[in-house]
Amino acid sequence: MSTALDIQDLHFGYGGRSTIGGVSLRVDAGDCYGFLGHNGAGKTTVMRLALGLLQPSRGRVSVFGADARLRRREANGLIGALIERPGFHLHLSARHNLRALARLQGIARPAARAEVERVIEAVGLTAAIDRRVGTFSMGMRQRLGIAQAMLGQPRLLLLDEPTNGLDPEGIAELRALLQRLTREQGVAVLLSSHQLAELEGLCTRVGVLREGEMIAEGDLETLRRRVGVRHVVCGAPVEALAQTLKAMQLSPERDGDRLLVDLRDQSPSDVTRALTSAGELTSFAPEQATLERIYLQAGSVDLPAPAAAPSTSAPAPPPAMGRTDRALRRAAAFEAGVLARRRSSAPLLLLPCVTAAASVWNYRRDVQAGLAKVEAGAQFSADAGSGYLAVAQSLQSATPVLALALLWFASQTIAADVAADTLRNTAIRSVKRADIWLGKLGVMLAAAAVGWAALVATAAATSWATLGFGDLEEVTRYGERDLLAPASDVFPTMLTAVGVLALPLAALTVVATATSALARRPAMALALAAAALLAPDLIRIWSPPQRGWLLTSHLPTLWGDDSVLAFLSATARGAADALWLHEPLALWAPMAWIAAAAALLASVVPRMRIS
Repeated sequence: MSTALDIQDLHFGYGGRSTIGGVSLRVDAGDCYGFLGHNGAGKTTVMRLALGLLQPSRGRVSVFGADARLRRREANGLIGALIERPGFHLHLSARHNLRALARLQGIARPAARAEVERVIEAVGLTAAIDRRVGTFSMGMRQRLGIAQAMLGQPRLLLLDEPTNGLDPEGIAELRALLQRLTREQGVAVLLSSHQLAELEGLCTRVGVLREGEMIAEGDLETLRRRVGVRHVVCGAPVEALAQTLKAMQLSPERDGDRLLVDLRDQSPSDVTRALTSAGELTSFAPEQATLERIYLQAGSVDLPAPAAAPSTSAPAPPPAMGRTDRALRRAAAFEAGVLARRRSSAPLLLLPCVTAAASVWNYRRDVQAGLAKVEAGAQFSADAGSGYLAVAQSLQSATPVLALALLWFASQTIAADVAADTLRNTAIRSVKRADIWLGKLGVMLAAAAVGWAALVATAAATSWATLGFGDLEEVTRYGERDLLAPASDVFPTMLTAVGVLALPLAALTVVATATSALARRPAMALALAAAALLAPDLIRIWSPPQRGWLLTSHLPTLWGDDSVLAFLSATARGAADALWLHEPLALWAPMAWIAAAAALLASVVPRMRIS
């Protein structure tokens, strides 16, 4: 029989305090392993360590013979897991949530649709498959959490308190489901619970964890033999029967109207005769050791200590649905789907375009008003308007709006997933952490590119339709037209500005994504992102010569504009003193911000504790 999960000498601690000390356990194919322990014993932490959600300080985790730390994609491709609270995108339906996770797992599109139907039916949620998860009860979300753990037909299931929120019918259905998976399909199950009665008749192996240490581990029958058989005594009067047992140097325990007693070396026939003479004995029968007795007596009975798995050559991983290659592409596609389905995405990306179009129309109205005054003799001259100047002014108005939208998107990309427990569902798939954050970063940069392209296209199209792209001329009351800014001079500057400004927008996106990895709450992530960009702006006061290294110096802001757009606007007006103040650092400053933020991401994400 192959070993599905082998944990050896696992250590982990928070700060300077050790919470997991030398845990070892083994789960074979077809086992249902009962992982017992009080609340806070460390059961969930061990499971997180096995899944790579936390990084151990020492020890080894093997999944079907493969080192899970070195081959994380392959290991997680064989595991399905439900850890604590099931996290889903509440605004999406159960179908959309599961289908996205199935595609992230590497399951082909047609197979993913069929797989979603299969697991939904297995947990009894077929009637609710197209309902938004936000409308689900706690029990329904727990069922959906079990369904996502079963996606891809994993060969190893890690289920942490899976009966939380389930009604008695749901618990019975879960027990039947796990029995089918283990006994008929050979799936290995590691099942943690502090409700020991729910595991009775289900587990074949048991491990007892206490204060972060394994105090017993082995097959259930061996542990039962070590704990021993108790006899159940029923009869009347109970007090007389108890006194008789005490007189025989036994220690009965009162359990309602019955007595529980360990006979030790006493003969059952001798005890029966003594009890019959003391009162009316209605029942006297042996009772096997329950999981509760095994757990309670683990510290006082000589139970077998955890043993290392037998030394064998690493078996070939069993087949499972999904694939482990193209992990970065799968992670990016998953993040793109989540962003596209978010209700705020389209409005926030369209708002800069609306702002740009409104700015162009306002400029055209001002141009027409000025020309009307000249014609009426109310003023001497006015410019006849230029699409290039309209583009410059509209970009100056709308780019800060786009920057704020990107700041919001990027600052939430990790923190919001952590807060909603959805990052865990991503991290337990056949991807590495690097795939996840590179996928998130790639999607955020793609959103920035799309937003910037849409903004420029809107500004250019609206300007061309209303004003055209010609020379900027000044019209006098005498009908004379003086050339202020020839189109041949302004057009190259506009192309330069459009290309150059994409870099500081990308830098802003990377910085906000990096700060998202530092916070566990969306509001805090947004505040950190804003502080990272705006706090250094104080250098304008303390050291003006160094302000070219500020990211805000290369973007139009609500309090000023030193960016290339200001240079474009001045050039489009025909200003003789048009100056691009920070041109020497227009490339190097954003690249420095990008490099620093990427380095922060690369150092923080591998050590993140994913709850």
